[in-house]
Amino acid sequence: MPPVSEMMMFKLAEVFSESIPMSIVQINTIFESEDWDVPIAGALFMSVLFVAEAVSYMTYMKDISEESRRSGTIFYGFVPLAGVRLLVVKWSMILLSFCQLLGKSSEMAILWVLGGKKLVFSVLGGEMVVYLIFKVVRGDFRYWMPLPQGFSLVFSLIMRVTVKTVADFTGFVHARHPYEMGGFYWMFNMVLTQAGVFTSIYLLESEDQLGEDDRAERYRTTASGGLFVWCIAIVMLYFGSEKDFRHTFFSLRTSKGYSKALFDSVEDEIKFQIFEDHPNYYAHYEDKIKDWMAENWLRLHEKMPDWLTEELIDLIPVRLLPGGTDPGVLDEVLIKVEKDKKKGGEKKGEKRRKGKFQTFGRHVLAIGNDNGNF
Repeated sequence: MPPVSEMMMFKLAEVFSESIPMSIVQINTIFESEDWDVPIAGALFMSVLFVAEAVSYMTYMKDISEESRRSGTIFYGFVPLAGVRLLVVKWSMILLSFCQLLGKSSEMAILWVLGGKKLVFSVLGGEMVVYLIFKVVRGDFRYWMPLPQGFSLVFSLIMRVTVKTVADFTGFVHARHPYEMGGFYWMFNMVLTQAGVFTSIYLLESEDQLGEDDRAERYRTTASGGLFVWCIAIVMLYFGSEKDFRHTFFSLRTSKGYSKALFDSVEDEIKFQIFEDHPNYYAHYEDKIKDWMAENWLRLHEKMPDWLTEELIDLIPVRLLPGGTDPGVLDEVLIKVEKDKKKGGEKKGEKRRKGKFQTFGRHVLAIGNDNGNF
């Protein structure tokens, strides 16, 4: 896993388990007080701002990383690398996350006043169920990591819930990736949050739980201000980003569709990115992969590009390689791998890497000679 992705995983866990719950607690404390406590409000403001900056930083670092822009060029690259538009995009992401965290936390705090934790978890659970159904219906539930079948489904559920929750409260811009929520649901999710804030305030007023003080006006003013800034942030983000990537903010592309788009690229390195994902993502076009492998395996064997690492080669299912269904060829590969393991030495990895290429390469060459094609 790339270092940036690893950093994002840990940051997501921190935001999910610590930052979001603390924001709800802080806002609930302010809402329950009859007087506006400036120091507490200031502390809340700074806390939410730091969380917003941390979440925005994750998206920023992932998008500008050299590896992302080289191997994921069909998605990464929306952040300008210099100039005024770079500042516009960075601050728009911070403002967007700030408004989302303030808005969603306020909604949960109000719902807590109305019906306690039962109502809060009912609303969050209902939204989550709708999202998961959306993913399942579109055949988009499984997470991208190539894990064993049973564990993959469990891990997929954990990641879908985690990313959805973080996006609920922070507008996590990277969540628009087809492997996460997708552009359409990411945008819909934020709109739903903004609508939920005003709905919860209306319910609170209708239940007559505000008494005669000015808290209702305070809630409406805060919600209206947050919505105004959120709208400005969306406009800034859209027009500040690179034109070729603006469609990602509302795209309906699924994870399988994104995988196919990678394979359709003219760049070999981008094509091979599909093997870093779960086989379920490319199962529907395996025949095309086999045909392409048969045509290009020897060429890759001769060039041996640096990006084609031992780790990446090991991820390629043998059935997709030329002769990958031939028992004799498979036995030869297994024998070669075992020999490499026993030999050891600093060139072990290179021998194993070449061994897989040479074994299947000879098989393709033999087929070509038999058919008079080479």
